[in-house]
Amino acid sequence: MPDWDAFELRYDIHGRCAVRIGGGARVLTRHVEPLPLTAPWCVEARCAGAIGWLLADRAPENPERERARLQREVERRTARVLAQRLEQLTALDAELLERLTHRLRTDVTTLQAVADGALLGAFGAAEEAEITAQVTATAAEAQRRLTAAREVMGVLAPVKPRAPEAIAATLRAELEGAGREATVTVDAEEEPFTLVPGPGWAACARRLAADEQLTAFTITPDEHGWRVHADGSLTSAAHLVVAAGGFADTDLVLPPTAPAS
Repeated sequence: MPDWDAFELRYDIHGRCAVRIGGGARVLTRHVEPLPLTAPWCVEARCAGAIGWLLADRAPENPERERARLQREVERRTARVLAQRLEQLTALDAELLERLTHRLRTDVTTLQAVADGALLGAFGAAEEAEITAQVTATAAEAQRRLTAAREVMGVLAPVKPRAPEAIAATLRAELEGAGREATVTVDAEEEPFTLVPGPGWAACARRLAADEQLTAFTITPDEHGWRVHADGSLTSAAHLVVAAGGFADTDLVLPPTAPAS
């Protein structure tokens, strides 16, 4: 990254808020600032829907040079972020479709075998209860997987706009609703908000709350938004987060937004 010691650098791939990503100055206090920005001196640059900002306590000696430098930085960063998002989204979509089609094929084969056996009278009365339970469990699991896939589609093609959601408060509510005792810690001086279209961050939080191995969550600032960490796997919500424009590695990085005004 170029030398930005005299400036504060902010950026958002979605262009809906200003996330602090670097620089030596701290002109504004929040990690995520709502738009429009108010600063003694500020310029912005755009690329493919993304916006970057350069802020300072006073105007520099050569504003046009700094504006051009910011434009190059925004173009470079946007290309990198879009490539990273495409790579993750492609990999996760392929995994989702593979798991869905493989398991559904197995379910259809199982149900077909049960139907054929029943028509041929192959099952005795003693087996009926066990077979009924197996068919019920298979159908319920298939419905769960189809619902999970539809949630991802709901993020990619939302029917109506979604309001910003408080990350910590929503996660705590879903944990409480699941009867779970888990801690949620925010390591920031502001309340983090995210925007996940369609089913929302609440759907992601429900998936996390369903995993009893996850007992402690920490939310910290990240250059791409807000990072959610836990001592365990968060992959259950990864598809939804990446589809919403976030990232998933060992943690989840949620796309940022400012609270609704």
